[in-house]
Order: sequence, then C-alpha cells, then structure tokens
Amino acid sequence: MNIKPSEVLTMGILACALCGTGIMGIIFGTIGKKKVRQYLAENNGMTCGQVTAGSITSKVGFILGIVMTCFWVIYIAVIVGAIAFAIAQ
Repeated sequence: MNIKPSEVLTMGILACALCGTGIMGIIFGTIGKKKVRQYLAENNGMTCGQVTAGSITSKVGFILGIVMTCFWVIYIAVIVGAIAFAIAQ
C-alpha cells in the first residue's frame, strides 16, 4: 500500500490537535498507530524521523483522547445532575 512518512505524521498531529473532542483523538490516534505498523512492515522495520514523531504523537493523541472522553462524560453527567436538582427544587 506504500505508506508515506508524512501520512503517519499527519495522523499523529491530527490526533493531538483533536484530542480535546475526545472521540476524534482516539480515532486519529488509532489510524496513526495502524499507519506506523503498516509503514514498518513495508520497510522491514526501518524508520525515519517523521515516522517516529508520528508514532509518538499518535500515542499521545490516543491517550489524551481517552482522558478527554472521560472528562466530557463526567462533565455532562454533572450538568445533567445540576439541572435535575434545580428542577426538583
């Protein structure tokens, strides 16, 4: 399939940039990690700076995406609870 190093880096950057939305960080982090594996398989494990940076940013975006998803779920639960409490008063 011939994965380019810039594709790996782009997915990693998108994962980090969109991790605040939660799910998008997880999605792009997963795609980035998949592209790293494909690139390494095609090039017999040989790597370059863009692939290394893409791998790191994909992992960071994936982890931050999980953290932000948990944050948003808790945040929404608190808001819904506060509204329900205010209505009950």
